[in-house]
Amino acid sequence: MFRQIFTLDFPKIGQWHLNIWMCLGIILINAWIVYRRLMRRFQAIQMHHVIQELHYIADNHFDHRITFKVNPDLQKVVTSINALVESTSRSISEERRIEQSKDELITNVSHDIRTPLTSVIGYLGLIENGQYQNRAELLKYTHTAFVKSKQMKLLVDDLFEFTKIQQTATTMNFTQVNMTNMIAQLAASYELEAQKQNIHIVTKTRPDPLMMAADPEKLSRVYNNLIINALKYGKGATELIIEGRQYQDEAIIAIRNNGQKIPDNDILHLFDRFYRVEGSRSHETGGSGLGLAIAQSIVALHGGFIYASSTDEQTSFIMHLPLKGGARLQQPDNIEAQDAQLLRST
Repeated sequence: MFRQIFTLDFPKIGQWHLNIWMCLGIILINAWIVYRRLMRRFQAIQMHHVIQELHYIADNHFDHRITFKVNPDLQKVVTSINALVESTSRSISEERRIEQSKDELITNVSHDIRTPLTSVIGYLGLIENGQYQNRAELLKYTHTAFVKSKQMKLLVDDLFEFTKIQQTATTMNFTQVNMTNMIAQLAASYELEAQKQNIHIVTKTRPDPLMMAADPEKLSRVYNNLIINALKYGKGATELIIEGRQYQDEAIIAIRNNGQKIPDNDILHLFDRFYRVEGSRSHETGGSGLGLAIAQSIVALHGGFIYASSTDEQTSFIMHLPLKGGARLQQPDNIEAQDAQLLRST
């Protein structure tokens, strides 16, 4: 037995093992080459599908997204493409919204100017042609034309103010403002008008004085619009409350009246341009429909937000303004309940 072992041809056995390893190596190399070719082919197919999807999206199908999975490297590209398409889709939607908004603006302005302008031309035409019986009738025609002209001026002034504050280049002149004094002064300026309507104006702030950084000229426009709105549309109101409260790093300003409730459907659109609660295009109340839209835009320029709520007991317009200039506030979901609790303790 030992003789057989010692008589084996070791060189031949070594050569045989070497041949086996060489064959295995060649097989592995060929398998790797085939695998790489298949992977390249698969990646090419994936790339072809991605390109097809891109062509489909480019053909105005911006709501489409590439949803299938690809290799990790290409997946990064697909993710970036989807993000780019999403951004483009939002930009297109915003552009369409702005274009539609411009069309609505032109339509509303044309309608609101045409109505009083028609009256002005009509009454001046009667005067021009001498179609009046006496001086009293002449004065009636001129007075009506004068009133309608003032309505047009109000609309043009509000429209100019609205477009000016909508511009991105609008500058804010922040300064420290004593809100307690500002509220008291504004309330005093409307006291006579309120007395005519048997409305008592109450002002209160906490702390006293309530200080914050604001553009006083623009912010006073907000107060004017809200107070005028409350006096003009708060039917049956006997009290107008203007109150301010500091809460953490913001000031909460509320203007309330105990007049007739605003319907829930109207509350959602109060800050829309040219929207009127009375549901008509009538100018009997003298409003342009831009006052609350202007107020909302100015509050946004201050970094705050404004909303309205109305119940059978009272109607409230509530502003949240940052105490520091340049800061921005986010409107939480439960803001009405939070404000009701805070202002109740003011």
